[in-house]
Amino acid sequence: MKQCVRLLVAITMVLSAVWGRAQGTFRFTVTFDGEPPIAPGDALFIRYYYEEGMEFTPIGDGQFIRSGGQPHLSAFPRNGTAYLVAAFGNSLSVTSAFGARFGAVSVDLAEFSTLYPVPLTVQFVGYKPDGSTVTTAFVTDGIIDGSGPLNDFETFYFDARFADVTRVEVPTHRWSLDNMVFSNVVPEPSTGALVVVGAAILGFRLFRRK
Repeated sequence: MKQCVRLLVAITMVLSAVWGRAQGTFRFTVTFDGEPPIAPGDALFIRYYYEEGMEFTPIGDGQFIRSGGQPHLSAFPRNGTAYLVAAFGNSLSVTSAFGARFGAVSVDLAEFSTLYPVPLTVQFVGYKPDGSTVTTAFVTDGIIDGSGPLNDFETFYFDARFADVTRVEVPTHRWSLDNMVFSNVVPEPSTGALVVVGAAILGFRLFRRK
């Protein structure tokens, strides 16, 4: 009898934890400081970057730049860490490496360089699971002094429409991008899981009465 009670308690605790996790939202940040390491003074054209389960590729044929922080190039933005850059004609596509749905929460953006110290409009396109799309545009303040004391990067927040997407694209260029925050999209618990949880709790109560 005691073994049955312990088993029911264990099942209830495990399923309750799964249920609670399924109802939660878990955020994580891609900093672009991952592998392979990049020296602070390097800026490399690449076609693929992976971090925290997210894949970054160009849209179609093309490339983008991964910067180590540009400490020796005073004309480019600097925040002390690595980031991505899109020169003329570059673009970016963001997907889950596992084909999962995700949410776009926020992103840090800056202008391309001090050669363009004007507000920049950066467009983001989100692709929904049903095939529809949502769009938004963030406008930077145009303040950039490279190696100077000013903050080159600003944080922008996506609205609720980007909370459940399968892909995000940045078709525009001449931007610098860092610290992109995502959220996991976890489906609600299935009816079967809820029934099992309920049965486990009911069984536990019956055993307690006995």
